[in-house]
Amino acid sequence: MTAPLARRRALVRSLQSAGVALAVLGGFLAWMGGAFREKTRPGEVAAPKASAAGRELRAVEAHRVEEGAPVVASVQPRRRTEFAAQVQARILQVSLEPGETVEPGKVLVRLDDLELRAQQAEAEAAVAVAEADLALRKVDYARAQRERTGGVISDTDFARYDGALKVSDAQVKRAKENVKRLAVQLTYTAIVAPARGVVADRYADPGDIASPGKVLMVVYDPSELELHANVPESLAPDVRAGQPVRVRIDAAGVSAVTGTVREVVPQAQPASRSVLVKIALPPLPGGKPLLPGMFGRVGIPIGTVERLFVPRAAVAHVGQLDLVEVVGPDGTVNRRFVRLGPDVGDRVEVLAGLRAGERVALPAAPR
Repeated sequence: MTAPLARRRALVRSLQSAGVALAVLGGFLAWMGGAFREKTRPGEVAAPKASAAGRELRAVEAHRVEEGAPVVASVQPRRRTEFAAQVQARILQVSLEPGETVEPGKVLVRLDDLELRAQQAEAEAAVAVAEADLALRKVDYARAQRERTGGVISDTDFARYDGALKVSDAQVKRAKENVKRLAVQLTYTAIVAPARGVVADRYADPGDIASPGKVLMVVYDPSELELHANVPESLAPDVRAGQPVRVRIDAAGVSAVTGTVREVVPQAQPASRSVLVKIALPPLPGGKPLLPGMFGRVGIPIGTVERLFVPRAAVAHVGQLDLVEVVGPDGTVNRRFVRLGPDVGDRVEVLAGLRAGERVALPAAPR
């Protein structure tokens, strides 16, 4: 066999091998693409829908409710007492710590009264001296009166005795009033709580020097807490005492209660261009305690608006999303995501996702 013939045969075998490989590859790709299987033609495939049969249905209700402009507020005590010293003295005792309960008549702060007692003893001695001088003046006045009647002394000399008696009597009265003043000042050395309350803060310790006007302790009444709201001056003219408003205090678990405007301070604050409104709170349901300074919100009424509501039981939670099951005209149930507002009793407001008159299905009762 010649060399050219051998090369031609080798080339033919190579081409045949390549063709077989290409045919196998093409068949494999056709199989992967589904050429040898039955295919579904393009179009929509109807998915089975759940039925609302046997489930309780509720209509999406539309109600006109008060629309409120949210205003920031804070919890404050209606009665807050700052106890300060009325005399300058050293503090001997501070009885209570912040958070402790104060009973009526409880001594909160006791001051050193040694100097005042010394001044009181000195004043009482001055009263004794003045009374002794008054007794002598009375004797001189009685003798001068007899001598005047007998013509021994003139009216001018008698007037001097009468004046001396009046001066001595005035000195006795002044000395006695000084004793009374010191007795009152001694009562200032014991600062007593006039009513029940809770210590909010203390600003003094034993050994400090108390001076008139210096606040030593703050006590508030926890039974009468209210909300103080800074209402923009554009809304303040429409707020009146006795008006009901919606309040919310998240930290205390108060989501939607109705308070009453107790007072509208008739003066705007230049820095914030707002008016202070004080709102009395109703008895709150049991939960977290209400403390002064807590953050709250108040809805200032600005009109009415239509809101949609569904039962809270009709809302399901999927992750961070809320959905309801809407019943169609054919009685089937479709899931629909909604955006919710605040709860109102056993209902919840729907901000988006539903229309008035649509029906929602409540969860099926467990078997």
